[in-house]
Amino acid sequence: MLISFFAFFPFSCVSCISWTDLYEQKFDPFSHTGHNDFTTQEDIQLKSTVILLIGLAMYGCAENQPQTERPVSQATSPQQQPGGTDIAAKAPEPTPATGDPSNVMEFFAVLPDKYFTLEGCDRTTDKDCKKARAEYLKTFTEVSDIKNGYFKGGCDGAQACIEMAIFKRPDGRYLVGVYVSHEMIEKNYFLDHENGSWKDVSTAVVPGFSNKNLYELPREGTTVKVFAKIITEQGDDYEISEKGKKLYDLVWKDGKFTKK
Repeated sequence: MLISFFAFFPFSCVSCISWTDLYEQKFDPFSHTGHNDFTTQEDIQLKSTVILLIGLAMYGCAENQPQTERPVSQATSPQQQPGGTDIAAKAPEPTPATGDPSNVMEFFAVLPDKYFTLEGCDRTTDKDCKKARAEYLKTFTEVSDIKNGYFKGGCDGAQACIEMAIFKRPDGRYLVGVYVSHEMIEKNYFLDHENGSWKDVSTAVVPGFSNKNLYELPREGTTVKVFAKIITEQGDDYEISEKGKKLYDLVWKDGKFTKK
């Protein structure tokens, strides 16, 4: 009987309803007044079998229901936002001021080749060495402290190192201190920048200025420490030196340096 039931059991929702109705109307195993003549044991077996088959039929109905497609999210990931910016860290780039520079990095952006040479600059294709300057900052920046008016860049081979510090005057203009060094030379400059022009005013603003001294530019404060320069080797176009003993301080006050 069970085999014949499975053989003709249809797995569709309409058939599910038909067989369920048939079970309820014709084969009620709990009824003692129905039209079946099963014994008690047969009655129990039939009840269990029919319940199992109804469960299978309901499962078949659920499986045959049409599947509804889930909507696909169109959200864009943060890395793919249209017009988004690259989240990788970038090296600072020199930004020339539209007027006179107002911070140390703007002064670096327009510092002439005569005071600091960028060895990677092709002057025939790189106007004002903008690309070479940006590459130098990306590769060699060690300290870029705009708040304190101090910048330090490293060096490698023929490329010189540089330090810059700016000193504010009472009228709002700046004196720019520059220290350039590599294996063959160490040199200090104190420069004025006005209306796009640079002028070396070292001897005018620094008491006793001498190329035989080394002037240590400050990152914090405005006091310049002055040391003797000890030359260990010298030629026509090079000079090898080291820092000697400290000589004195130069204190910046009211727009000028005084020895202390």
